Amino acid sequence: MDVTKSQICKAAKELFNEKGYQSVSMRQIAGAAKISLGTLTYHYAHKQDLLGAIMDSTIKTFPQMPPRNIAGLHLLLRQLLESVEDARFYFNDPSVYRDVPVLQEQRDVNVSCLFGLLETALSNLVKENLLISELTEKRIHQLATVMMLSHTGWFQHNASRSREYAIGLEELLEAQWAAVYPYLTEKGLEEYKKAVAAM
Repeated sequence: MDVTKSQICKAAKELFNEKGYQSVSMRQIAGAAKISLGTLTYHYAHKQDLLGAIMDSTIKTFPQMPPRNIAGLHLLLRQLLESVEDARFYFNDPSVYRDVPVLQEQRDVNVSCLFGLLETALSNLVKENLLISELTEKRIHQLATVMMLSHTGWFQHNASRSREYAIGLEELLEAQWAAVYPYLTEKGLEEYKKAVAAM
Protein backbone atom coordinates (compact mmCIF):
# COMPACT_ATOMS: atom_id res chain seq x y z
CA MET A 1 0.00 0.00 0.00
CA ASP A 2 1.50 3.37 -1.01
CA VAL A 3 1.95 6.27 1.41
CA THR A 4 -1.19 8.17 0.33
CA LYS A 5 -3.42 5.09 0.59
CA SER A 6 -1.91 4.22 3.95
CA GLN A 7 -2.51 7.80 5.15
CA ILE A 8 -6.14 7.63 3.95
CA CYS A 9 -6.82 4.28 5.64
CA LYS A 10 -5.29 5.47 8.92
CA ALA A 11 -7.37 8.67 8.92
CA ALA A 12 -10.53 6.76 7.98
CA LYS A 13 -10.05 4.16 10.72
CA GLU A 14 -9.60 6.87 13.34
CA LEU A 15 -12.79 8.63 12.23
CA PHE A 16 -14.78 5.38 11.96
CA ASN A 17 -13.66 4.39 15.48
CA GLU A 18 -14.58 7.80 16.88
CA LYS A 19 -17.89 8.48 15.07
CA GLY A 20 -18.97 5.18 13.52
CA TYR A 21 -18.70 4.16 9.88
CA GLN A 22 -22.18 5.36 8.87
CA SER A 23 -21.65 8.86 10.34
CA VAL A 24 -18.41 9.67 8.51
CA SER A 25 -18.43 11.33 5.08
CA MET A 26 -15.81 11.09 2.35
CA ARG A 27 -15.22 14.84 2.79
CA GLN A 28 -14.40 14.32 6.48
CA ILE A 29 -11.98 11.52 5.58
CA ALA A 30 -10.23 13.73 3.03
CA GLY A 31 -9.93 16.51 5.62
CA ALA A 32 -8.51 14.18 8.26
CA ALA A 33 -6.03 12.74 5.74
CA LYS A 34 -5.06 16.28 4.68
CA ILE A 35 -5.79 15.63 1.01
CA SER A 36 -8.38 16.91 -1.44
CA LEU A 37 -11.67 15.09 -1.95
CA GLY A 38 -10.57 14.49 -5.56
CA THR A 39 -7.40 12.75 -4.42
CA LEU A 40 -9.42 10.60 -2.03
CA THR A 41 -11.93 9.54 -4.70
CA TYR A 42 -9.07 8.88 -7.14
CA HIS A 43 -7.80 6.21 -4.76
CA TYR A 44 -11.18 5.11 -3.32
CA ALA A 45 -14.25 6.02 -5.36
CA HIS A 46 -16.66 5.01 -2.57
CA LYS A 47 -16.51 4.65 1.19
CA GLN A 48 -17.10 0.89 0.88
CA ASP A 49 -13.97 0.63 -1.31
CA LEU A 50 -12.02 2.23 1.51
CA LEU A 51 -13.51 -0.18 4.03
CA GLY A 52 -12.53 -3.11 1.79
CA ALA A 53 -8.94 -1.80 1.69
CA ILE A 54 -8.86 -1.50 5.48
CA MET A 55 -10.08 -5.09 5.79
CA ASP A 56 -7.44 -6.31 3.32
CA SER A 57 -4.59 -4.44 5.02
CA THR A 58 -5.59 -5.91 8.39
CA ILE A 59 -5.63 -9.52 7.17
CA LYS A 60 -2.16 -9.07 5.64
CA THR A 61 -0.65 -8.35 9.07
CA PHE A 62 -1.25 -11.93 10.23
CA PRO A 63 1.30 -14.72 9.75
CA GLN A 64 0.89 -16.84 6.62
CA MET A 65 1.96 -20.00 8.44
CA PRO A 66 0.19 -21.12 11.64
CA PRO A 67 2.46 -21.08 14.71
CA ARG A 68 3.92 -24.33 16.07
CA ASN A 69 4.76 -23.22 19.61
CA ILE A 70 3.23 -21.51 22.63
CA ALA A 71 4.96 -18.17 22.00
CA GLY A 72 3.62 -18.19 18.43
CA LEU A 73 0.06 -18.85 19.62
CA HIS A 74 0.40 -16.11 22.23
CA LEU A 75 1.52 -13.67 19.54
CA LEU A 76 -1.32 -14.73 17.21
CA LEU A 77 -3.94 -14.21 19.94
CA ARG A 78 -2.47 -10.80 20.74
CA GLN A 79 -2.49 -9.83 17.03
CA LEU A 80 -6.12 -10.88 16.73
CA LEU A 81 -7.08 -8.72 19.71
CA GLU A 82 -5.00 -5.76 18.50
CA SER A 83 -6.68 -5.94 15.09
CA VAL A 84 -10.09 -5.79 16.78
CA GLU A 85 -8.96 -2.83 18.90
CA ASP A 86 -7.50 -1.10 15.83
CA ALA A 87 -10.77 -1.33 13.86
CA ARG A 88 -13.34 -1.54 16.67
CA PHE A 89 -15.97 0.32 14.62
CA TYR A 90 -16.19 -2.79 12.48
CA PHE A 91 -17.29 -4.93 15.42
CA ASN A 92 -19.52 -2.36 17.13
CA ASP A 93 -21.81 -1.99 14.10
CA PRO A 94 -22.65 -5.17 12.13
CA SER A 95 -24.57 -3.10 9.54
CA VAL A 96 -21.18 -1.85 8.29
CA TYR A 97 -20.67 -5.03 6.30
CA ARG A 98 -24.20 -6.45 6.26
CA ASP A 99 -25.53 -3.65 4.04
CA VAL A 100 -22.91 -4.27 1.34
CA PRO A 101 -22.94 -7.89 0.06
CA VAL A 102 -19.40 -7.75 -1.37
CA LEU A 103 -18.07 -6.62 2.02
CA GLN A 104 -20.02 -9.39 3.74
CA GLU A 105 -18.34 -11.91 1.43
CA GLN A 106 -14.92 -10.37 2.03
CA ARG A 107 -15.53 -10.44 5.79
CA ASP A 108 -16.59 -14.09 5.65
CA VAL A 109 -13.42 -15.02 3.73
CA ASN A 110 -11.22 -13.10 6.18
CA VAL A 111 -12.88 -14.58 9.28
CA SER A 112 -12.64 -18.10 7.78
CA CYS A 113 -8.94 -17.51 7.10
CA LEU A 114 -8.27 -16.33 10.67
CA PHE A 115 -10.38 -19.13 12.14
CA GLY A 116 -8.42 -21.68 10.09
CA LEU A 117 -5.14 -20.12 11.23
CA LEU A 118 -6.16 -20.42 14.88
CA GLU A 119 -7.50 -23.95 14.50
CA THR A 120 -4.35 -25.14 12.72
CA ALA A 121 -2.18 -23.47 15.36
CA LEU A 122 -4.00 -25.43 18.09
CA SER A 123 -3.62 -28.66 16.06
CA ASN A 124 0.08 -27.93 15.63
CA LEU A 125 0.48 -27.63 19.40
CA VAL A 126 -1.06 -31.08 19.83
CA LYS A 127 1.43 -32.48 17.27
CA GLU A 128 4.31 -30.79 19.11
CA ASN A 129 3.16 -32.38 22.41
CA LEU A 130 2.38 -28.95 23.88
CA LEU A 131 -1.35 -29.66 24.14
CA ILE A 132 -2.71 -33.06 25.21
CA SER A 133 -3.36 -35.65 22.51
CA GLU A 134 -6.95 -36.10 23.78
CA LEU A 135 -7.74 -32.68 22.34
CA THR A 136 -9.79 -33.92 19.36
CA GLU A 137 -10.50 -32.06 16.13
CA LYS A 138 -14.02 -31.40 17.37
CA ARG A 139 -12.76 -29.95 20.68
CA ILE A 140 -10.13 -27.87 18.83
CA HIS A 141 -12.91 -26.49 16.62
CA GLN A 142 -15.00 -25.66 19.72
CA LEU A 143 -12.06 -24.00 21.45
CA ALA A 144 -11.24 -21.90 18.37
CA THR A 145 -14.92 -20.94 18.09
CA VAL A 146 -15.07 -19.68 21.68
CA MET A 147 -11.85 -17.71 21.21
CA MET A 148 -13.02 -16.09 17.96
CA LEU A 149 -16.41 -15.22 19.45
CA SER A 150 -14.70 -13.57 22.40
CA HIS A 151 -12.97 -11.21 19.93
CA THR A 152 -16.17 -10.04 18.30
CA GLY A 153 -18.02 -9.72 21.60
CA TRP A 154 -15.19 -7.87 23.34
CA PHE A 155 -15.76 -4.36 22.00
CA GLN A 156 -19.52 -4.78 21.93
CA HIS A 157 -19.26 -5.52 25.65
CA ASN A 158 -16.99 -2.51 26.28
CA ALA A 159 -19.14 -0.20 24.15
CA SER A 160 -22.29 -1.08 26.09
CA ARG A 161 -20.87 -0.97 29.64
CA SER A 162 -19.50 1.80 31.84
CA ARG A 163 -15.71 2.14 31.96
CA GLU A 164 -15.41 0.40 35.32
CA TYR A 165 -16.70 -2.82 33.71
CA ALA A 166 -14.58 -2.57 30.55
CA ILE A 167 -12.30 -5.49 29.75
CA GLY A 168 -8.76 -4.61 28.66
CA LEU A 169 -6.73 -6.40 26.02
CA GLU A 170 -4.40 -8.06 28.55
CA GLU A 171 -7.35 -9.24 30.64
CA LEU A 172 -9.06 -10.84 27.65
CA LEU A 173 -5.79 -12.41 26.48
CA GLU A 174 -5.38 -13.95 29.93
CA ALA A 175 -8.99 -15.22 29.79
CA GLN A 176 -8.33 -16.86 26.43
CA TRP A 177 -5.32 -18.64 27.88
CA ALA A 178 -7.53 -19.81 30.76
CA ALA A 179 -9.56 -21.72 28.14
CA VAL A 180 -6.40 -23.34 26.71
CA TYR A 181 -4.61 -23.92 30.02
CA PRO A 182 -6.35 -27.20 31.01
CA TYR A 183 -5.12 -28.80 27.77
CA LEU A 184 -1.43 -27.95 28.23
CA THR A 185 1.00 -30.84 28.66
CA GLU A 186 3.91 -30.51 31.11
CA LYS A 187 6.09 -29.44 28.20
CA GLY A 188 3.39 -26.95 27.12
CA LEU A 189 3.09 -25.57 30.63
CA GLU A 190 6.83 -24.91 30.78
CA GLU A 191 6.72 -23.13 27.40
CA TYR A 192 3.65 -21.17 28.47
CA LYS A 193 5.37 -19.85 31.60
CA LYS A 194 8.44 -18.81 29.58
CA ALA A 195 6.39 -17.24 26.77
CA VAL A 196 4.17 -15.20 29.10
CA ALA A 197 7.15 -14.09 31.20
CA ALA A 198 8.92 -12.88 28.03
CA MET A 199 5.97 -10.84 26.74
